[in-house]
Amino acid sequence: MNFEEELNKIQDEEIRNLTKECLDNAPPHFWYRPASSTGRYHAPEENKEGGLVLHTKRVCRVGEILIAAWWNPINPDVIRSACILHDVCKYGEGYSASRYTLNNHPQLAANLIKILIQDRYNKDKVTAVANAVASHMGKWGAGHDSSDESLIVHLADLLATELYAKEERYSE
Repeated sequence: MNFEEELNKIQDEEIRNLTKECLDNAPPHFWYRPASSTGRYHAPEENKEGGLVLHTKRVCRVGEILIAAWWNPINPDVIRSACILHDVCKYGEGYSASRYTLNNHPQLAANLIKILIQDRYNKDKVTAVANAVASHMGKWGAGHDSSDESLIVHLADLLATELYAKEERYSE
C-alpha cells in the first residue's frame, strides 16, 4: 500500500513535499505493523500485518468527510498531511520497533516532522502539521492544540477507529 491517492489531494506543493519526505523517512515498522499492538480498539483487519497503513488510509477518508462538512475556515492540506502522518511513529523511531504502542508516539511523530524539515519548508506550515499530529490523541494524549485542524485530525482518528472496530467503547 502507498499513499499516492491521499498525497494527490494535498494541493499545497510544499505541504505535499513535506508529507512525502516524512513518509520516505518513516520508521520501517510503520509499513507492516498492525494498528494496535494489543488487538484492542481497532478493526480485525487493522490488527494484521499492514494494518497501521490501512487504519491511516481510513483516517484520511474520514478526514475528507470532516473537511467537507467543517463550518470554520481551515487549511485542508494541513489536515490531510497530519492524517497521513499521525501514527508514523506509533511503535517508535528508527529501525528498532517497540513491541507495544508508545504513549508518546504523537510527540515522536511531531518531532520527526520538525527534525526532518529543519529550515527547508515554511515554518508555519510545518508547525501546523506537527501540532495536529501531536494532538491527534485528544484528551487521551499530551498534546492539546486548539486549532480546528488539530480537532479534525483527532476526530478523524477517533471516528475511523470506532466506525470499523467491533468493540464499542463509548457507551457512557
